Amino acid sequence: MSAIEKNESFAGRSGYETWVFGILKYKILDAMRAQKRHGRWQPLEEEEGDDAIDRQFQQSGRWQASARPSSWGEPEAAFETEHFWQVFDACMIALPDNAARVFSLRELMGLSTDDICKELGIKENNCWVILHRARLRLRACIEQGWLKEETA
Repeated sequence: MSAIEKNESFAGRSGYETWVFGILKYKILDAMRAQKRHGRWQPLEEEEGDDAIDRQFQQSGRWQASARPSSWGEPEAAFETEHFWQVFDACMIALPDNAARVFSLRELMGLSTDDICKELGIKENNCWVILHRARLRLRACIEQGWLKEETA
């Protein structure tokens, strides 16, 4: 909504999509900070850590039947709902700080993994592991907080 409200202030110094994602990035970070400050988020699950994520996969690397991703229907339609973004914000807050930071830099800001590694002082293989685990946790959280509510 902020991008639509501030459309007249778009100066054209970058691509329109880049400008909109910049606004989105700051809105998400503001919401994350506010929710963390006020303690209005719930962790994804009682069990934290890598073991919970690793148990979602078979030895061969394929999904366990019980952990397979649910169908998201029409993803484009999902992005238009305010409820989706509320759940997304809550799920980002539930991520460990480092995972949220790496995910935001890569997926929301579009930085390369090389740039992220230089910025955060981490190795590239560690960056990919953090991204993988962040995506798994976000998927599970979004399915729990949004998809299951939509079908209920």
